[in-house]
Amino acid sequence: MTETINTWIDWLLQTLGLSGPSILFVTIPLALLQSIIGFFPFVILIVLHMSVFNVIGGMIISWLACNLGGILMYFLIRRYLYNWFDRKWRSKLKRYDKWQRYLDRYGIWTLVLLRTIPIIPNNVINFMSAVSPIKASSFIWGTVLGNLSYIWLFGAIGSSLVVSREDWNGYITWYAVFISILIGIFIRRHWDHLQEDKRSRMH
Repeated sequence: MTETINTWIDWLLQTLGLSGPSILFVTIPLALLQSIIGFFPFVILIVLHMSVFNVIGGMIISWLACNLGGILMYFLIRRYLYNWFDRKWRSKLKRYDKWQRYLDRYGIWTLVLLRTIPIIPNNVINFMSAVSPIKASSFIWGTVLGNLSYIWLFGAIGSSLVVSREDWNGYITWYAVFISILIGIFIRRHWDHLQEDKRSRMH
Protein backbone atom coordinates (compact mmCIF):
# COMPACT_ATOMS: atom_id res chain seq x y z
CA MET A 1 0.00 0.00 0.00
CA THR A 2 2.80 2.44 0.95
CA GLU A 3 4.66 1.67 -2.27
CA THR A 4 1.48 2.30 -4.28
CA ILE A 5 0.90 5.66 -2.59
CA ASN A 6 4.54 6.62 -3.12
CA THR A 7 4.27 5.77 -6.82
CA TRP A 8 1.03 7.74 -7.06
CA ILE A 9 2.61 10.83 -5.45
CA ASP A 10 5.59 10.61 -7.85
CA TRP A 11 3.20 10.33 -10.79
CA LEU A 12 1.19 13.33 -9.57
CA LEU A 13 4.29 15.50 -9.19
CA GLN A 14 5.52 14.55 -12.65
CA THR A 15 2.11 15.07 -14.27
CA LEU A 16 1.79 18.55 -12.76
CA GLY A 17 5.41 19.32 -13.57
CA LEU A 18 6.22 20.20 -9.97
CA SER A 19 9.68 20.08 -8.46
CA GLY A 20 11.63 21.95 -5.81
CA PRO A 21 9.58 24.20 -3.49
CA SER A 22 6.57 23.97 -5.81
CA ILE A 23 5.92 20.42 -4.56
CA LEU A 24 4.16 22.13 -1.65
CA PHE A 25 1.18 22.65 -3.96
CA VAL A 26 0.71 18.87 -3.73
CA THR A 27 2.14 17.95 -0.34
CA ILE A 28 0.24 20.53 1.74
CA PRO A 29 -3.21 19.43 0.44
CA LEU A 30 -2.12 15.80 0.94
CA ALA A 31 -1.13 16.61 4.54
CA LEU A 32 -4.57 18.10 5.17
CA LEU A 33 -6.28 15.05 3.62
CA GLN A 34 -4.13 12.74 5.73
CA SER A 35 -5.45 14.46 8.87
CA ILE A 36 -9.03 13.76 7.74
CA ILE A 37 -8.83 10.40 5.97
CA GLY A 38 -5.49 8.98 7.06
CA PHE A 39 -5.07 6.95 3.86
CA PHE A 40 -1.23 6.93 3.75
CA PRO A 41 1.72 7.15 6.18
CA PHE A 42 2.74 10.76 6.79
CA VAL A 43 6.39 9.70 6.80
CA ILE A 44 6.20 9.66 2.97
CA LEU A 45 5.71 13.43 2.98
CA ILE A 46 8.45 13.93 5.57
CA VAL A 47 11.00 12.17 3.36
CA LEU A 48 9.73 14.03 0.30
CA HIS A 49 10.11 17.39 2.06
CA MET A 50 13.59 16.51 3.33
CA SER A 51 14.69 15.59 -0.18
CA VAL A 52 13.80 19.12 -1.36
CA PHE A 53 14.30 21.39 1.66
CA ASN A 54 17.13 19.46 3.42
CA VAL A 55 16.66 17.64 6.72
CA ILE A 56 15.87 20.53 9.08
CA GLY A 57 13.81 22.49 6.55
CA GLY A 58 11.87 19.39 5.53
CA MET A 59 11.10 18.54 9.15
CA ILE A 60 9.87 22.07 9.89
CA ILE A 61 7.61 22.19 6.83
CA SER A 62 6.22 18.73 7.62
CA TRP A 63 5.62 19.76 11.24
CA LEU A 64 3.74 22.93 10.25
CA ALA A 65 1.61 21.07 7.69
CA CYS A 66 0.78 18.28 10.15
CA ASN A 67 -0.17 20.80 12.85
CA LEU A 68 -2.38 22.74 10.45
CA GLY A 69 -4.26 19.62 9.35
CA GLY A 70 -4.83 18.34 12.89
CA ILE A 71 -5.98 21.66 14.32
CA LEU A 72 -8.31 22.40 11.40
CA MET A 73 -9.86 18.94 11.72
CA TYR A 74 -10.35 19.32 15.47
CA PHE A 75 -12.20 22.63 15.19
CA LEU A 76 -14.20 21.49 12.16
CA ILE A 77 -15.61 18.51 14.05
CA ARG A 78 -16.03 20.25 17.39
CA ARG A 79 -17.78 23.36 16.06
CA TYR A 80 -19.72 22.16 13.04
CA LEU A 81 -19.84 18.36 12.77
CA TYR A 82 -19.93 17.21 16.41
CA ASN A 83 -23.51 15.85 16.42
CA TRP A 84 -23.14 14.14 13.06
CA PHE A 85 -19.81 12.63 14.01
CA ASP A 86 -21.07 11.49 17.41
CA ARG A 87 -23.92 9.58 15.71
CA LYS A 88 -21.90 8.05 12.88
CA TRP A 89 -18.51 7.39 14.46
CA ARG A 90 -18.97 6.89 18.19
CA SER A 91 -19.55 3.13 17.82
CA LYS A 92 -16.54 2.79 15.51
CA LEU A 93 -14.26 4.27 18.18
CA LYS A 94 -15.17 1.59 20.74
CA ARG A 95 -11.99 -0.29 19.90
CA TYR A 96 -10.02 2.72 21.15
CA ASP A 97 -11.92 3.09 24.44
CA LYS A 98 -8.78 2.53 26.52
CA TRP A 99 -6.97 5.34 24.76
CA GLN A 100 -10.03 7.57 24.95
CA ARG A 101 -9.93 7.17 28.77
CA TYR A 102 -6.25 8.02 28.81
CA LEU A 103 -6.96 11.03 26.63
CA ASP A 104 -9.66 12.23 29.05
CA ARG A 105 -7.34 11.66 32.02
CA TYR A 106 -3.93 12.81 30.79
CA GLY A 107 -4.95 15.14 27.95
CA ILE A 108 -1.92 16.67 26.28
CA TRP A 109 0.41 13.82 27.28
CA THR A 110 -1.73 11.12 25.71
CA LEU A 111 -1.72 13.14 22.51
CA VAL A 112 2.07 13.40 22.60
CA LEU A 113 2.39 9.62 23.01
CA LEU A 114 -0.20 8.72 20.36
CA ARG A 115 1.26 11.12 17.81
CA THR A 116 4.83 9.99 18.49
CA ILE A 117 4.11 6.28 18.20
CA PRO A 118 1.54 5.52 15.46
CA ILE A 119 -0.57 3.18 17.61
CA ILE A 120 -3.72 4.84 16.31
CA PRO A 121 -4.16 6.51 12.88
CA ASN A 122 -3.60 10.27 12.93
CA ASN A 123 -7.11 11.10 11.74
CA VAL A 124 -8.66 8.93 14.47
CA ILE A 125 -6.63 10.84 17.09
CA ASN A 126 -8.17 14.06 15.76
CA PHE A 127 -11.67 12.53 15.93
CA MET A 128 -11.16 11.23 19.49
CA SER A 129 -9.87 14.60 20.67
CA ALA A 130 -12.78 16.50 19.12
CA VAL A 131 -15.38 14.42 21.00
CA SER A 132 -13.44 14.34 24.28
CA PRO A 133 -13.60 16.98 27.04
CA ILE A 134 -10.01 18.05 26.30
CA LYS A 135 -9.62 21.83 26.06
CA ALA A 136 -8.69 23.39 22.73
CA SER A 137 -5.48 24.83 24.20
CA SER A 138 -4.45 21.39 25.50
CA PHE A 139 -5.22 19.81 22.14
CA ILE A 140 -3.11 22.40 20.33
CA TRP A 141 -0.15 21.97 22.71
CA GLY A 142 -0.44 18.18 22.59
CA THR A 143 -0.60 18.25 18.80
CA VAL A 144 2.33 20.67 18.44
CA LEU A 145 4.57 18.67 20.81
CA GLY A 146 3.37 15.27 19.60
CA ASN A 147 3.89 16.12 15.93
CA LEU A 148 7.30 17.59 16.73
CA SER A 149 8.23 14.34 18.47
CA TYR A 150 6.90 12.18 15.62
CA ILE A 151 8.47 14.18 12.81
CA TRP A 152 11.78 14.57 14.64
CA LEU A 153 11.94 10.81 15.30
CA PHE A 154 10.95 9.57 11.86
CA GLY A 155 12.73 12.45 10.11
CA ALA A 156 15.92 11.54 11.96
CA ILE A 157 15.51 7.90 10.99
CA GLY A 158 14.83 8.85 7.37
CA SER A 159 17.77 11.26 7.30
CA SER A 160 20.14 8.28 7.52
CA LEU A 161 19.61 8.00 3.76
CA VAL A 162 20.81 11.53 2.95
CA VAL A 163 23.29 12.66 5.66
CA SER A 164 26.53 11.41 7.13
CA ARG A 165 26.60 8.97 10.05
CA GLU A 166 27.89 11.74 12.34
CA ASP A 167 25.02 14.10 11.49
CA TRP A 168 22.50 11.27 11.86
CA ASN A 169 23.83 10.46 15.33
CA GLY A 170 23.39 14.14 16.23
CA TYR A 171 19.70 14.15 15.25
CA ILE A 172 19.06 10.97 17.23
CA THR A 173 20.96 12.22 20.30
CA TRP A 174 19.09 15.52 20.46
CA TYR A 175 15.81 13.70 19.98
CA ALA A 176 16.65 11.47 22.95
CA VAL A 177 17.31 14.59 25.04
CA PHE A 178 14.01 16.16 23.94
CA ILE A 179 11.91 13.07 24.71
CA SER A 180 13.66 12.57 28.07
CA ILE A 181 12.68 16.11 29.09
CA LEU A 182 9.05 15.47 28.08
CA ILE A 183 8.94 12.22 30.05
CA GLY A 184 10.41 13.96 33.10
CA ILE A 185 7.79 16.74 32.95
CA PHE A 186 4.99 14.19 32.52
CA ILE A 187 6.06 12.13 35.54
CA ARG A 188 6.42 15.24 37.67
CA ARG A 189 2.96 16.57 36.77
CA HIS A 190 1.07 13.27 36.90
CA TRP A 191 2.86 11.24 39.56
CA ASP A 192 -0.32 10.93 41.67
CA HIS A 193 -2.37 9.76 38.69
CA LEU A 194 0.29 7.20 37.79
CA GLN A 195 0.22 5.81 41.31
CA GLU A 196 -3.59 5.60 41.26
CA ASP A 197 -3.50 3.72 37.95
CA LYS A 198 -0.87 1.36 39.32
CA ARG A 199 -2.97 0.59 42.41
CA SER A 200 -6.10 0.01 40.30
CA ARG A 201 -4.27 -2.53 38.12
CA MET A 202 -3.09 -4.42 41.21
CA HIS A 203 -6.64 -4.88 42.55
